[in-house]
Amino acid sequence: METIYIIKLLWSVLFLTFMLGMAGLIKQKAKKIQKKEKLNKTRYFILKKLINTLLAILCFTALVLIWGINVKSLWVSISGLLAMIAVAFFAVWSLVGNILAGVILFFTSPFKSGDEIEILPDDIRGKVIAINTFFTLIQDDDEAFINIPNSLFFQKYLKRKKKPK
Repeated sequence: METIYIIKLLWSVLFLTFMLGMAGLIKQKAKKIQKKEKLNKTRYFILKKLINTLLAILCFTALVLIWGINVKSLWVSISGLLAMIAVAFFAVWSLVGNILAGVILFFTSPFKSGDEIEILPDDIRGKVIAINTFFTLIQDDDEAFINIPNSLFFQKYLKRKKKPK
C-alpha cells in the first residue's frame, strides 16, 4: 500500500519538474520573441501570466489523474465553487467588463503607450502612460493624470494622433 503512494509521489514530482522545465523554456522563447519583435514589456508580462495559468491548470489535471481522485466528487466541488464565482462576477460585472475590455485592447492595439489620444465627445485628451487591466492612464497637457476605465474605449469615439517620425 505504501509503495503505491511512493510511486504516485514520484510520478507527481517527475511531472511537476518536467512542467517547470517546460514553463522555463516557453517563457524564454516568449522573451526572445518579445525582444525580436520589439513588443512592449507589459505584453510579455501578460503572456507570462497566461502561460503560468495554463500550466497550472494542466498540472492540476495531471495530478488529479495521477492520484486517482474521484472526478465525480471533484466535479460537485468545482461546480459549487463556479456557482459562487458566477454570483460574485454578477456582483462586480463592471470590473469584469473592464478586464475584458483590457484584454481586447491588448490584442487589438488601437493605441500604445506614448500615443496621443482624444476621447470624443467627452474632449478628454492626453498622452497614454500605461494600459492596465482595469483602466488606462493618460497624462493631459496640464500634466494631470487621468484614469479611464477600459470599457469606455468601446462606448466612445477614439482619436489617435500620429507620432512624428
